[in-house]
Amino acid sequence: MIPVWPVLLFVLSIVLSGCISSGADADDQVVTEVKKRDFSIDLNIIGVLDAEQSHMISSGIEGANGKIIYLIDDGEQVEQGTVLVRFDRALFEKEVSELESHVKSYSAAVKAAEQVVAFEVNQVKRESVSAEYAKNVAILELQRLEKGDGPLKLTVLKEEKEKVELELKRYQSFLAELESFKEKGFENPSEVSSTQEKVAAYTRELASVNRRYETYEKHIFPALLESGRAKVQNAALLLQQTEQGGKYKVAKVKASLLQVKGMLQTKKTALSKAKFKLAQTEIKAPFSGIVIHYKTFRNGEKRKPREGDSVFMNQPILYLPDVTRMIIRTQAREVDLHKIRLGQQGRIVVDAYPDSKLTGKLIFIGSLATADDTQDSYEKYFQVVFKVNEEDRRLRPGMTCRISIQVDVVKGGVSVPVQAVFTDDEKNFCYVKKKWGGFEKRTVVVGRQNMEFIEIVTGLRIGEQVSMVRQDI
Repeated sequence: MIPVWPVLLFVLSIVLSGCISSGADADDQVVTEVKKRDFSIDLNIIGVLDAEQSHMISSGIEGANGKIIYLIDDGEQVEQGTVLVRFDRALFEKEVSELESHVKSYSAAVKAAEQVVAFEVNQVKRESVSAEYAKNVAILELQRLEKGDGPLKLTVLKEEKEKVELELKRYQSFLAELESFKEKGFENPSEVSSTQEKVAAYTRELASVNRRYETYEKHIFPALLESGRAKVQNAALLLQQTEQGGKYKVAKVKASLLQVKGMLQTKKTALSKAKFKLAQTEIKAPFSGIVIHYKTFRNGEKRKPREGDSVFMNQPILYLPDVTRMIIRTQAREVDLHKIRLGQQGRIVVDAYPDSKLTGKLIFIGSLATADDTQDSYEKYFQVVFKVNEEDRRLRPGMTCRISIQVDVVKGGVSVPVQAVFTDDEKNFCYVKKKWGGFEKRTVVVGRQNMEFIEIVTGLRIGEQVSMVRQDI
């Protein structure tokens, strides 16, 4: 018979060794060692992709005359210059045709009016030249009368008068000699009679010459001068009237020309506008991108556009983002604002393509903080924008992505996993494993941390082990 006590002691020793062994294994599974580590401090932000450059395609046609007859498919990848939308051209082509006809008609009218102006200008010039010539002739005739014919006539009359006076004096002197001979007894009756007749004749002729001279000097010559001056004045007045009348005639035909030119310009302006509207019946892509039909209220329902729709001026039709240059719109917490700066680089992971390796540059930080109305908190956020450095044609506006920015690096810092630090009454502490088993609760001062590790400033020593789970102490 085997003794009972040794057997019981053996079984008890096995149970106790198993319990001690399992307890030690459990402690090893929930503890970690305090070590010096190098780790980076990252700021992680969730954002939404958007195109850096985009364009809203809308109708530029006035009123509701834009009827869609062709619309490119939604989601189509297009290159610059690809036709996106076509509107019905019939109304605008008719307007262009009518205005082109008007422009041709008024162009012909302008040429005719220009010919009339040229003819009238030449006619007025000829009339002015003729009137000026008549004035110059009148002036020359007056000068000839004043300095030539008039004085010459007076000189001739004066010479004739002097000649008659001389002959009269000669015969008077001869008659006086005959009479003196008669007193001396030498009488010649016939000679005396003949000489007396000569004296009488020259006396009469002298009187006639004097009358002619005085009449010409006092009456005829002044009258001729007055008539010449009147002719000069009349010629000058005629020249002035011709010039003024010519200016009026030219101004009148020029005014008609300007009126016709004004009508031509009006029609040309209307034609340019009509051609511009005709050109707006075809909208092309200003750059490469993806076509996104714009949903809005159309005929009482909110839907995307389709062929046959009539659209108003400036009514959006489609949205064209350029996916070759993408940005990320997001926001940073106010408490993290000191960690970021313009020009910082970040790693980007797109939820739709987790294998993508993209980077981005911080290009914008908002100036005003905004509160998050969706949460019952006082936390504020600042708008930030990242520019994606790489080109990936798979990216689309509206995709969710995650940005990781390295804001600091810990070099050889005493640290533990973040799960090993607990908080109680705003104090941080760790459960430090004792040498002979069990744990003690020890207060620690923490420093920098990331998603995996936290720096321990004071409270722990390298090589100590701390619990990763809360202990009941």
